[in-house]
This record gives sequence, structure tokens and C-alpha cells, in this order.
Amino acid sequence: MRIKGIAALLTAALVITDGRMVLGGKVHGEELAALPWADLTDELLSSTVFKDTSPIDFVAECVPEFNKLLDNIRPTQHNLVDQPSGLCMNQLYCAFKSCNPMANEEDKTLQERWDTYLPYGTEQNRQKWVNANNTSYNLPSQVLFPKFAGDAAAAVAFAKEHNVEISIKNSGHNYAGASTKKDTLLLNMNQYKPYASDDGPIECETLQSTEMQNDLSNQACMLALARGKSATIRVGGGENFDKVYRALKAFNDEQLDGYKYHMVGGAAGTVSPMGWSWQGGLGGTTAGRMYGFGVDQVLQIEMILPNGRHVRFGPTAWEDDSSFLFPKTTQVSGVCNDNPSEEDESMWTWKACPEDIDFAGLWYAVRGGGGGTWGVVLSAHLQLHDYLPLELIPFPTTQFRNPSCGIDAPEALLRASWGFMIDFLLNPSALSLSDEESNSCGAPSNSPPALFCYGKGSGDVFVSAWKKFLINKNQTLYSEGVPYEMINKLVTGVCALPVIKAARDYTDLILARTGEFAGKAEDTPPPSLPSGNEKSNNFLVPKKWVLENRDVAINLFMLGGESAYYAFGGNTAISYDQCSSLSDGHRDAGFMFFATQGDYIDIYRDFVPGMYDVTTSNFPGIIGSNHAGPNNLGPLKSDWTKGCPVDWTQKERESKCIPQQEAIYGSVTLARLEAIKEDIDPMYMFDCYKCIGNNREPDNKNTGNNQEPDKSGSGRLDFWGASTNLLCVSLAALIALW
Repeated sequence: MRIKGIAALLTAALVITDGRMVLGGKVHGEELAALPWADLTDELLSSTVFKDTSPIDFVAECVPEFNKLLDNIRPTQHNLVDQPSGLCMNQLYCAFKSCNPMANEEDKTLQERWDTYLPYGTEQNRQKWVNANNTSYNLPSQVLFPKFAGDAAAAVAFAKEHNVEISIKNSGHNYAGASTKKDTLLLNMNQYKPYASDDGPIECETLQSTEMQNDLSNQACMLALARGKSATIRVGGGENFDKVYRALKAFNDEQLDGYKYHMVGGAAGTVSPMGWSWQGGLGGTTAGRMYGFGVDQVLQIEMILPNGRHVRFGPTAWEDDSSFLFPKTTQVSGVCNDNPSEEDESMWTWKACPEDIDFAGLWYAVRGGGGGTWGVVLSAHLQLHDYLPLELIPFPTTQFRNPSCGIDAPEALLRASWGFMIDFLLNPSALSLSDEESNSCGAPSNSPPALFCYGKGSGDVFVSAWKKFLINKNQTLYSEGVPYEMINKLVTGVCALPVIKAARDYTDLILARTGEFAGKAEDTPPPSLPSGNEKSNNFLVPKKWVLENRDVAINLFMLGGESAYYAFGGNTAISYDQCSSLSDGHRDAGFMFFATQGDYIDIYRDFVPGMYDVTTSNFPGIIGSNHAGPNNLGPLKSDWTKGCPVDWTQKERESKCIPQQEAIYGSVTLARLEAIKEDIDPMYMFDCYKCIGNNREPDNKNTGNNQEPDKSGSGRLDFWGASTNLLCVSLAALIALW
């Protein structure tokens, strides 16, 4: 391997044009293709793959898997993720700009687009859309599959020298299509070193030193021990949950005394911790309500920054806070490796960085501020928890549709069922249950609706509470038109809820038993043509509002309770280090609700004003990042009680409605994140769709944005009126918000 040295990594991002030095100005089209790419490939590991790509590759390699849907055959991301071009997405239409195969028809309203391409569109239109000549494609023209840190460092150095934009992909699952972009160098991390698969859990109980090492080699374990956890697992930048879950399961299977560890992770095996975690990470299937969001499991991060530095960083000082389950971070430190081109990691030399790097700002921004925008994440240490057995219980409402029950549930029974769910998940004392018993259970938004409960007898607790609830309420239910016979069926008869204890852990539950990918964790949901949330918006329903407006909340549950996401409430508001960028709305939510775009207008009018303060100048964070689709915008900038109309074009919607980023993070947190982005990546080398800073003014798209963030829709920023951890806010953010 030929080494250009650190100077190449840190070269200034200047372009000489007609004798003038121009800041920014990303290379596009033919100029991008004409760059001296051999200079990059000379720096790579000999086995590292670099490819020129085009939509022709996408049509040949990716489209056939999606065509299975037309024949009612279930496609799988396992067939897409390893395709040679690295271009495949989990949703076909997300290979196009804004997940829209008609993006070049800018005069079409959102509703007109839906009428044309949902659910699949006509055969004639599909052939037109997937044609390689469709100018709506949003695919990179060069793809690199880094295998170790030196490959990623060389890519960033090359991009910096030649003003090339970089996009990042692991699994291609992002609902808004953030992991693909035209005229970029795509780093597809799928072939990167698989630390979890190779090494398994790292047990910290044998830690030799109680002092923090200068190279931070023991930092992750020291933080885990301070949190009362005895093990971590290092996950590579290309490992998805299928690989990590199976690595942990293999370790547990080898233990003579039984299973030892559990991890909080995503529902789908083909989802990546490197995208899922940075957006928050909803652990509805893996005890997230007990242990916190995915972002709260992160102990240390290893990255290549936009300036080319290879860094690792994490908290190095903390203090106990009785109000929280985890210690409060009081100091974040980082170190730099000056020889990332060395393939043997034992030869890496971690030491103080030669320049100041805002590691506290990065720790705050990366953990919750989205993936693909802060640099290239090479690995992360995640905390593990003590093993608890898994028990599954169907939602009570599912029994009303059970053919063997013969129950046509009256509205009173449905409302009572959702009232019970509210109490069990958010107000367990009303059922004479403890918080611990409630927090052990959660649920994803997938079908069929079921609770995933952790701990021996945890499912029995739920079922017993449900039966007791029905018995205590049977007179009231009867007076409201529910026959005693129906109640008895639900308590002791054929409709009584079962407790399913067939799986030892979540991995055991989702491993495919037969077929081409037997032994791998299934992808749930499977690939689709449109984005998984193309037509639906999510919003975060505050726990406090649910408890204070019980009857109104039940109305929401009646509309879509079985498709809501129950990874909130419980300990999620207190299972963190008080230094992440998730919004208050995310932390304080009781659940995540999904509504179609048409319904969303009524929700903004009828529900959101009571849930959030919409009278201030700062828009609150009310959308969850993990399931935000390409059309998931906030309300009108001019009136926060009116949803963004679907009979507007995309240009109109983006001009007149609160941007998705602001609707996710809220005005204040978004401004902090934008300031950190400007500080860490002023040239916007990383500028993924719907990511931090991507909604800056068009004139600044190629040059970075050195202006105050545009908040024309939400007024001034009341920074000092917000709850703030100053450790986690960079100096740049403080200046911007002053």
C-alpha cells in the first residue's frame, strides 16, 4: 500500500477554477468520472473493491428481487445487501430522488404521485421508472467497499482533495432514502471488518486497571462497569443486527451455566446498528423500555471525521445522578490514530489529537443526530445486559378477531382493552403492578400485534393483570353491552390470552428455519416498492398527555393502536447520560402513532395543540427519526395547527412546511446540531437527504452554510429557555444561538 501521509488527509478543501480558489463546489457528472481515481485505489487494501456504477447495475442486480412482489413472493434484503454494485436499497423507489420515481415531474402534487405509483403503479409506468435512463435516479457513480480503517481514511482524503461528496450505506434501510445520492462516492460498509462476529462479547470483569488509559483502550469497559454492566460488544461499521445477534447467540450457546447476555437492538435482522442507533433506536422487541433506546447503549465511537482524522471517543468522567439509571457524563475525551493505513490494529498508535476536536459536541450529535452526516463510523462499543428469557403475548384486541372465539367485540370492550394497555404500559400502579413489571414489555409497529416481555413469568404477569381487569370490570362492561359469556371466554375460555415461551431469545425467534437464508435473522418488514412510510407520518404522543387525557388517548388507540410503536415510556426518559441529541418529545413520549397524510391534518388540528406548546417561537420535536418517511414534514410554517397539504408539489411543501429535521429535533436542538455540523464538516462532504444541514438554502448547497440557520417558519430560538447540558453543546453552537 502506498502512503501519502497525514498531509493528504488534512489538505484544505479548495478548488482551483479559472485561476480562482473557490470554497466548496462539489464535483459532479463527467468531471467526477474524470478524477484520478487510480490515486485512490493505489491507497486501498489489495482485496478492497472499488467500482464504477450506474443505474444499469441497479436495474440488473436489484430490480429482480422487487419484482417478486408482483408475483406475491416475499422478497428479502438478504438478496439485496450483497449485490456486487452495492447500490440496492430496501425500498425500490428510494433509489430515486426523495424516494420518488417521478421526481423529474416536478409539477406533480404529492397526491398525484401517489395516485400514479401506489401501491405498485401500472406495468407500463414501472418499466418507465426503472429504465436506466430515468433522470430521477439518485444513485452514486462510484462505490467503495472499505474493509478496514485505512480504506475509509483514504476515501475521505481523496474526497477532501478533489471536493467529492461522500454518501454512506450499510443496509439501505433508511425510510427517507438517506443512504444513496447521485454524484457521490458511496462507502458501502457491508464488507467492513466484522468485530462482533469475529470477537463476540468483551467481558469487563477481568479489567486489569481501574484507571482510564490515555489511549482510551479501557474506556468502554470502565463506562459499562460504572453503569452496572459487565460486558460490551464492539460492532463493526458494516455489521447488521443479523450478524451481531448471531454472534451473541453463539457466545450464549457456549456457556455451560446458561445464557449470559442480552442486547437492545432492532426488530429486523437486516437493519444496521450504525443507522438505527444514531436515529434513536427503538427497542420494542428487545427490552428497550427497560434499558433505554439504542442510542443509550453506545459506550464508545470510532470514526473517520471529515477532516480526515481517525478518532475514537467517549465519556471519560461521569457522576451519579439518582434521577437517572445511568451516570451523567461530565467529560468526553477522544484520541487520534496517526497510522490508520496499518491493517494490523495492534500497531495503531492512539494519542492526543494535534488539533482541537469538539468530542463533546460529536458525542452529543452522533448519538441521536442521524447517521451518514458526521463522518464514517467504523465501529461502536455497545453495552450488554444480563440475559432474561423472552415471553410473547398477543395484544388483547387480537383475540377479538380469533375465528375460534367468535367474538364480535362491542366498542365498550375495545375501549376497555386499550384503556388496559395504557395502564399496563404507562400507569401500572392503576393495575397494582410495579414499574419493573410494566417496563419488561414492549412492542414494535409490525404485525401481528404482540408484546415482547423479558424476565421469567413476565408474560404471565400481563395475562393475569388482563384477566383481573376483566373480572373487576365485568359489571361495568355488561352495563355497556358486553355479554357475560364474552367476558368469560376472554378470562377462562378459548379466547384467553396465551403466553408463548418457545424462543430462548429474540434471535432464536427470528432466525429463518428453512430456505436459502436458513440460520439468518429475517428481515421484518421485507423490502417494498415504495418507502415503508411513504404515505404515513409518525408523531410522538407524550406520556403525560396520555395520562391526563385518557379518553381522548383511547380514541387514538381505536384509530391505530395495533400499529403504534411501544418502545417508549418506562425507563426511556431516564436511561441515558443526559448528553444525547434526542428531542424531549422523543424522551417523554408514551408511544409513537402512525397516521396517513390525510389524517395527519386533523391530528395537527385536533391533537397536537393539546400535546405540545405551539404558542412559542420554537417548534417542538414531535416526529421520531427512525420511522420518518420521505414525505414526513411538519405542519405549515404559518400555522402549526395545519398539516402539510398533500395537494401541493414537493417544492411547495418544502417551502411552506416545517422541515423534517426541525419536526424531529425541534428548533433549539436542530440549531445546536447545525452549528456542530458547520464546525465538524463546513464543506458538507457528508450531506445525506433529510440529514442535519441538508435543508439549508439552495444557494449554499455546494459551499457549506456560513449563515444563521433559516428559521422563518418558527421564529427566533429561545436557547436559554430550553433545558440544556452545556457540556454537550459546542462553542460554535453557543455562539450561533447567542
